[in-house]
Amino acid sequence: METVDFNIPTLSCGACSDKIQENVQELKGVTNSSVDLKSQQLKVEYNPSDISPEEIKKHISQMGYEVL
Repeated sequence: METVDFNIPTLSCGACSDKIQENVQELKGVTNSSVDLKSQQLKVEYNPSDISPEEIKKHISQMGYEVL
């Protein structure tokens, strides 16, 4: 397992953070995800043989959020 952090500057409310966390958690290869609303950070634990950080980032972008 590996861990990656994403900055989501457009993250502004609890409902948004819940939506992102739940959607990312459902991706194949993601074992855990957590959002810190105050710092606008998403931490994802994933299996690199199943999914890449780029794929996770693309998924979040497709949800309508800016990801750095």
